[in-house]
Amino acid sequence: MSAPYQAPLPFMRLALEQAARSSGWSDVGALAGSLELLEPVLEGAARLAREVLSPLNGVGDAQGSRLEAGTVRTPPGFPQAYRHFREGGWTALAAPEDVGGQGLPLLIGAAATEMWAGANLAFAMCPESAVGAIEALRRHAAPALRERYLPGLVSGESTATMCLTEPQAGSDLSDTRTRAEPDAEAWRLYGRKIYISWGAHDLTEDIVHLVLARTPGAPAGTRGLSLFLVPRRVAGAGGAAVLNDIQVVSIEHKMGIRASPTCVLAFGDRDGARGWLVGERNDGLGCMFTVMNHMRLGVGLHSTGVAERALQLAHAHARERIQGRGRDGSPQPIIAHADVRRMLLGMRSLTHASRALAYHAAAQLDLAHCQAAPDRERSAQRLALLTPLVKAWCSEVAVEVASLGVQVHGGLGFMEECEASQVYRDARIGPIFEGTNYIQAQDLLARKVLRDEGAALEALLADIERAARSAAGTPAGTLCTELPRECERLRRATRALIAARPAPARLGAIAHPYLHWLGIITGGWQWLLSLEEISVQPDAWPESLARAVRDGARFCRARTASAPWWNTAPRVCWRPGSRSPEARQA
Repeated sequence: MSAPYQAPLPFMRLALEQAARSSGWSDVGALAGSLELLEPVLEGAARLAREVLSPLNGVGDAQGSRLEAGTVRTPPGFPQAYRHFREGGWTALAAPEDVGGQGLPLLIGAAATEMWAGANLAFAMCPESAVGAIEALRRHAAPALRERYLPGLVSGESTATMCLTEPQAGSDLSDTRTRAEPDAEAWRLYGRKIYISWGAHDLTEDIVHLVLARTPGAPAGTRGLSLFLVPRRVAGAGGAAVLNDIQVVSIEHKMGIRASPTCVLAFGDRDGARGWLVGERNDGLGCMFTVMNHMRLGVGLHSTGVAERALQLAHAHARERIQGRGRDGSPQPIIAHADVRRMLLGMRSLTHASRALAYHAAAQLDLAHCQAAPDRERSAQRLALLTPLVKAWCSEVAVEVASLGVQVHGGLGFMEECEASQVYRDARIGPIFEGTNYIQAQDLLARKVLRDEGAALEALLADIERAARSAAGTPAGTLCTELPRECERLRRATRALIAARPAPARLGAIAHPYLHWLGIITGGWQWLLSLEEISVQPDAWPESLARAVRDGARFCRARTASAPWWNTAPRVCWRPGSRSPEARQA
């Protein structure tokens, strides 16, 4: 049996410290004042992850959730764990104080979010949906709706879902058919939604579903979608709470995250599911993006937690598994083998780069929402640029790290009873949901880079180059020269794209490698910042952490100089006006 998940607190503290410093977060008194609560939060979250959530991870994978007579039952221990989670105030950690939350910055909450997923990804997905739902209701819902539903979401008495996908409409929401008919001050919804994470369960009495639907006379396509709050329970005759007209048709049998009930939900099979409009009619997708952008950052943080767990399992196995002999003929653990050390170093380097980048994005979100921040608009632009990158790059890092973890375990890693196998299966959902990574890559390149002719990207590259100049003379070594060189290559490629104004098919051919190119550059940047943080405060960090940071930076320098997707983007976009093989085939 695997040892429980252990939160990597030294690496987390390092990533938090550098995110606060590099983003300007620590210069804003309204945010920095919360740092006095950092240690209690980290210690408490680590204890909960280790003692409550991690022991249930294997149970959830083996037994999964099940549907019994229309009721979804979660695996043994999950309802008790959620009650423990809720009573500890963790659902209210980053919720604003004006709605009953603790009001801590998202940067601090980011570390806890990573821990939940590292310990038990399937469980972590349940409370995460409420984070975006709270923000969406605060920003878009009518006062009466906020007063009615926000307290339950903040306290954890209710959970939330996002109901977008339909059988005939996957990522293309323009074909959404769920309809909403007016009913006095409310609406009646009719339709079917699929792939609804935690769409039904036995952890809470109520669930707040945020549902995209069409109203009568709405325009075709995504411009005709409206957002509705459809609760699991509504007031019946006499005011008593009764079940809304929402039926669980089935739950999916999945490759991973088996404890998370992914549901097919039917709205309005009888007399219509009662719901209330959130925001303006026909602005549903705009309102839903408030939830989706929070969830995309959440995917990056969850993926980092999964990668960390894969690393922990692989490292423990490598130290325990005896295979081969040393020069003196004595048996040795496989961690003594050079290729195993190579894999472990790669896993560590990618995981921490992912963590630091996701924390940096969380800091930018805090700054973008903080009235006291001096440059909120710049932070909002940086956040918009980083959101698809964090979601897509961090989730693919998790898959790569989890795959390496299976490799370190050898044949054992391919066995179902080995947790490394579960971690790999769980990690694979990250690149798929909350907008596939191809969609994220298109969003990054077409909307976040080319739409403003590279202005936001140029600001990011300038920050990276500035950090490289600042780190000259530190143990960063050649990373200080590799990063500016790759920044300039990416800059030239981007300018060529702007000048060429390529067709969508051509952009689609390079969007994914372009995202990875930027991911490796920003990951290297984060390692550079870690080195700088260690150098500025050498006595504040354990020597073991300092050695790990130096090793990680060396690995990242090598990867920055030799990543395989370098050859794809220039070939497609260096010659304005020419047509690539990919574009001709498209």
